[in-house]
Amino acid sequence: MLDAEYRAWLALQGKEPSTLNTSTSMIARIERAYGDLQQEFDLNGLETIQSDLAYSKADERNKEPNPSKLVIDGDVYAGLSSARTHLNYYRRFLEDRATRAAVTEAVRAVPVPAVMAALPEADGEPPEAVLSLERDLNAALRQNIEQLEPGLHIIDGGKERSVASGRIDILAEDAAGRKVVIELKAVRAPRDAVAQVLAYMGDMISETAGEVRGLLIAPDFDPKAVSAARMVPALELRRFSFQFSFETVGEAAARSGSRT
Repeated sequence: MLDAEYRAWLALQGKEPSTLNTSTSMIARIERAYGDLQQEFDLNGLETIQSDLAYSKADERNKEPNPSKLVIDGDVYAGLSSARTHLNYYRRFLEDRATRAAVTEAVRAVPVPAVMAALPEADGEPPEAVLSLERDLNAALRQNIEQLEPGLHIIDGGKERSVASGRIDILAEDAAGRKVVIELKAVRAPRDAVAQVLAYMGDMISETAGEVRGLLIAPDFDPKAVSAARMVPALELRRFSFQFSFETVGEAAARSGSRT
């Protein structure tokens, strides 16, 4: 059993200390009865054990015996109900753990530098005009974050989140509770921008027990960036554009006067 890691995961879900103790104790009991739960999870997602722990109110009324390998002293219905609840917690923990491992492997598989903060179109720091446009884009997106995705909300307190690899433009959370790393580019995004987002995602994976996604937003993408992003299902590329309308000032004033 992954005792310490599981307790940390439960705490991140907002569980009380008493629940941490009860749940880890129950999972240890189930593992003693059924063997390595990680192996069972890999085989069938713990469905076999969950089924074995099933015990209904009808079973209780009929005084059916305990159908599981788990030793229950006293109320069989309540005992097996509690066991199923905590095994379901553990299944969700193992699912989150498997997701983090998959994203980490995907990050490692990308054959690009781990961190690249500068835009390749410029030597050294990006020009101030580009930086200014990125700041404006950041401010506009923060005010309309759900335009990207319904249910998305910002969790970085209104400022860039510092991680080991640099600063995340926007850190958000989606409707499913997954962390979303958002990187903004005011000009065409190169392949190295994908590496930059992946580095930030890797940093967040080491800090959180939940699933991590990435969104790279730019007006256009280098074909190599598109190819690199295909290697990581948890990373999406989003293209933005501006739409302008033009009107002659004199004509606008005339129309305004005609309406008064």
